[in-house]
Amino acid sequence: MAKFGNRSLRASIAFAVCCFGSPSLAYDWGQALNAGNPNLNQGMIVAQAAPKDYAAFFAALRHKESRGDYQAVNTLNFLGAYQFGEAALIDLGYVRRDGDIYDNNFGGGFSGKNGIRSVQGFLRSPQVQDDAAEEWMRIMWRYIEAEGLHRYAWQEVGGQTLSPSGMLAATHLLGSGALKRFVESNGRADIRDPYGMPLNVYIRDLGGFEIPFAPRQPRSTSS
Repeated sequence: MAKFGNRSLRASIAFAVCCFGSPSLAYDWGQALNAGNPNLNQGMIVAQAAPKDYAAFFAALRHKESRGDYQAVNTLNFLGAYQFGEAALIDLGYVRRDGDIYDNNFGGGFSGKNGIRSVQGFLRSPQVQDDAAEEWMRIMWRYIEAEGLHRYAWQEVGGQTLSPSGMLAATHLLGSGALKRFVESNGRADIRDPYGMPLNVYIRDLGGFEIPFAPRQPRSTSS
């Protein structure tokens, strides 16, 4: 669940790549620069300069969600670097189910999984958050498969390629149902989170990363 705006940083990243000669160093520089200026673009830093392996996907998602702040809590009570809500933490087994799994009050209490017994315990545990994020990606991909959306991996929808990482990012933002509506509308549906973040921005900015359990990008063939 994101709440941060986006502005272009193409020129700065290009400059950083030229100076450092390394996309990963440029990415680190971009993060440091961005930390001092909250108006700079969050997504383009990742999209233009970061490596595209699985670890980089998590770094990009953290940056998009919270600027990488493991103790972040937004105004809707989403938690941590990845902005987990109550429903996700119930699915992951960290929180017990209560009467309303979407109100983010964590009323059922924490289960004690991996030693986490409170909101503060979760926020103070970056490793637990990272482990939860990895587990969550696999759970979400099963949701994507249950909706039949995996068949659209690497296909173009509304002029935009649906890579598995972009599909996972969109599902993390608003759920597999929202991703299904996007696909069924051929990308025309204007689907946004409560802060106004469009679903297609997550598909675009977090697309193209390697996801080990999802379909690989088909090799291009030349005639």
